[in-house]
Amino acid sequence: MKVALINPKGTIFSKNEKMSEFLQKSVPMGSFRHFWSAPCLGLLTIAAYLPKEWEIDYIDENYQHIDFSVSYDFVCVSTMTVQAIRAYEILKEYREMGTLTILGGIHTLVMPEEAMEHADVVLAGEGEVLFPEFLQDYLQGSYKKIYREEHPGQYDLKDCIAPRYDLIKGYEYPIVNIYTTRGCPRKCNFCCASNVYGLKYRRKTNLQVMNEIDTITQLYPDKLLLFADDNLFVLRKESKDLLRQLADKKIRWIAQTDISIASDEELLGLMYASGCQWIVIGFESVSKDSLKSLEGIKFKYKYQQDYGQKIKKIQSYGIKVYGTFIVGLDEDKKEIFENTVEFILSNNLYGANITVPTPLPGTELRKKLEHEQRILSNDWSDYTLWDVVIKPRSMTVADLEEGLLYAYTKISEQSNADVRLRSLLRNMRMKESQKPDVINNICNVIHST
Repeated sequence: MKVALINPKGTIFSKNEKMSEFLQKSVPMGSFRHFWSAPCLGLLTIAAYLPKEWEIDYIDENYQHIDFSVSYDFVCVSTMTVQAIRAYEILKEYREMGTLTILGGIHTLVMPEEAMEHADVVLAGEGEVLFPEFLQDYLQGSYKKIYREEHPGQYDLKDCIAPRYDLIKGYEYPIVNIYTTRGCPRKCNFCCASNVYGLKYRRKTNLQVMNEIDTITQLYPDKLLLFADDNLFVLRKESKDLLRQLADKKIRWIAQTDISIASDEELLGLMYASGCQWIVIGFESVSKDSLKSLEGIKFKYKYQQDYGQKIKKIQSYGIKVYGTFIVGLDEDKKEIFENTVEFILSNNLYGANITVPTPLPGTELRKKLEHEQRILSNDWSDYTLWDVVIKPRSMTVADLEEGLLYAYTKISEQSNADVRLRSLLRNMRMKESQKPDVINNICNVIHST
């Protein structure tokens, strides 16, 4: 049997002419694009369920053109929302050739009826649950049009098998990603993670995680490792145990987390000792009024007044902070752009990703904006997070487009970038100078436990 696993090309940068031109020329944004190019873990995971003797082609269209002259018994396509239009084009080509097509991914999960119009088989749920079910049916000579989870958000990650990392050999990915958890206890209205995967925080065992890391480091020595979890450190005890085990591996890694880690100095010390290069934190907004409406439990709203001192604490440990922000929220006035720039510069953030409100399928934000008839585009290729697809409440579309470009232009100015870099280097040198005392003490604790 011969199978293709395809990650479709998506619009990475804005389709807006001025913004696109800036993003293409900007050195910092080139770095952003570089370091967020990673394998499709969903495809590598379902590949692990295929018989070892089958021939499997992993095709990432961001790096490799699809050769439609090659025949397959079936093709599996995974899609996020911004990739959906291209995914449907790929599926159409294969269906016209008579090839069985299977479609999965987050967009498929939240838009199953739409997906059914474009694929022979739709997996509307977690691949570890549904793909083995499809495969068993297929091998027995029949299969269903759609597979859904009976109890969404309940799959125990302790039961899953490791992704087929060997399939990405030959791809020049700057990072290799790994996930350890699923589900999110924070209910942000612009994100579908808690709606799709549940509020229950599910986690692999540290043994599973370390085995996967060993596989990655053997196959791809010296690669930067990305923990692709929405929030890596929710379970502190398990996280610290993992970091202690990582300390001897001499790897470099990055992760997504939240600002509360600043209050846990033991965790920060372990992060630094185990090879953490930087972390991504979703600050979302510098406006307290805007934050208040973003999430049901008001987690970020409670921390907002302490953002500055907590960033300083984290970066004092030699861990760089990369912030993400949304501008153009309903409570935002035009000064939000200057205020966001000032926050980024005054706190010497390592980098920033500034986006506009985007009503992704499956989110509470989409439900709200649909009800208010404020969605301007349902062309999924517009859903880049940098293109305005809604009618803002407190400014015009043009105001938002120009404000976003202004913010990126300011933080990308060489003089501002140099100031941030000098601050980060000071922190790194200070931390390096403490190594004989502080870091050795941390390592002694690691080895003793």
